[in-house]
Amino acid sequence: MVIGSIGSILTDIGTMLRRERLQLNLGQQTVADRSGISLTAVKNLESGKDASLSTFVSVCRTLGKDEWIMTLGPAHAISITDYAKRGNKPRQRAAKSKPRSV
Repeated sequence: MVIGSIGSILTDIGTMLRRERLQLNLGQQTVADRSGISLTAVKNLESGKDASLSTFVSVCRTLGKDEWIMTLGPAHAISITDYAKRGNKPRQRAAKSKPRSV
């Protein structure tokens, strides 16, 4: 499912983080200090510019939004049948791609 361009998604994430920061009545510098990142990193994240995943995680944790990170995907997204076939061991790598017939 396509929900928009990467740029628009980053802008939406930045807007949500800014809204949460303001709801907590925190300045950008305070969030930067508490997150252990630079003020520029917070500004970039809130404005939808490219930011690292660690910056996003740090700011979410500072704002008390750990659940946002955890809802990105289930931790145990594996079928029981596939798990059992591998002897109750999680997959370590992707399977090799099969040649496509034309």
